[in-house]
Amino acid sequence: MYQSEQSLGKLITIASLVALLIAIIGIIGLVFFETQFIRKEIAVRRVNGATVGSILKMINKKYLIMAGASFVIAAPVAYWLMTAWRKGFAYQAPVPAWIFLVALLAVAAITLAVVTLQSWRAANANPVESLKNE
Repeated sequence: MYQSEQSLGKLITIASLVALLIAIIGIIGLVFFETQFIRKEIAVRRVNGATVGSILKMINKKYLIMAGASFVIAAPVAYWLMTAWRKGFAYQAPVPAWIFLVALLAVAAITLAVVTLQSWRAANANPVESLKNE
């Protein structure tokens, strides 16, 4: 009876994984581009005594704000879509709020990990080389 729903669930899972992979690749590209763009600023901060942690915090803050803003837009849309989809069923389970919290934490953790790993190289680069090339 629910065979079409099970196949739809598998399709949504596969599409979600592909979308997550594309998003991670996009974040890596964006962070790489941005760190190349602000390489001189990072070098000047390092020369003036900034730690690697403070530089990573500066870069991560921007991306976590973007992820939070995206979540604020996506969560109501996802709730509306789930509510509309459930209306076709005879028995409806409520949509728990903890699912959205777990999704926010997962997105924040993935964003934090990807941005930190990618920008760590730029923060640890020799500032003299960056300033010499500019």
